[in-house]
Amino acid sequence: MAKKKAVKKKAVKVKKEKVIRTDFNEDLFEKLKVIRNGIADEKGVANFIVLNDNVLKELSYYYPTSKEMFLMIKGVGENKFDEYGKEFLPTIEEFTKEVGNSKSRQRELAESVVVKPKINVKERTAMRKAKVKELIEKKMLIDEMANIMDLTAQTIANYIGRLLEDDPTLDVTHIKNSIEGYNDIVKSFEKHGTEKIGPVYGDFAGMVEYSDIALVRILMQAK
Repeated sequence: MAKKKAVKKKAVKVKKEKVIRTDFNEDLFEKLKVIRNGIADEKGVANFIVLNDNVLKELSYYYPTSKEMFLMIKGVGENKFDEYGKEFLPTIEEFTKEVGNSKSRQRELAESVVVKPKINVKERTAMRKAKVKELIEKKMLIDEMANIMDLTAQTIANYIGRLLEDDPTLDVTHIKNSIEGYNDIVKSFEKHGTEKIGPVYGDFAGMVEYSDIALVRILMQAK
């Protein structure tokens, strides 16, 4: 009699709901901003690359004091926590000693996550690349693609980089032309190299969007 094949259970992952907090603790928020800005200066990156303000507001509402709780915050993944997140935990933990509702907020955080079946990452990547290519061929700009696909502009830029690696002949001229100061940004990268964005961002003293500089680097590296 043939043995029955064991059924493999599908892995699950946590889906984090998108919420913009207005009832966060402003004192903790300011403390975390100081830490965030210090890390950004040290790394030579824009503040939001470390953690954006919405993440800091979530942290200042839920008071996560462990890696497990920290990863429940939308906008924080394993890599980002390992690189930056650990710097925030001592301050949050110290702050929870001053507030009386930290445990209830942490329970609320745990109850707010929704479990859903894990998707196939390779299939999702292939589908997204195909969609981005379709929108490029329709001459859409980065922000338009981001709105249609409900992704960040940086994520769209990364997919464009992958597409150009696959097919360097892909016409992205309309995207280059939409970047204000494209040629100046290219010259700055040629001066500093494309290893880091910080020096180029510094050249423009905040007058050029960080996302535009990151996109120019992707386009240059894909040549």
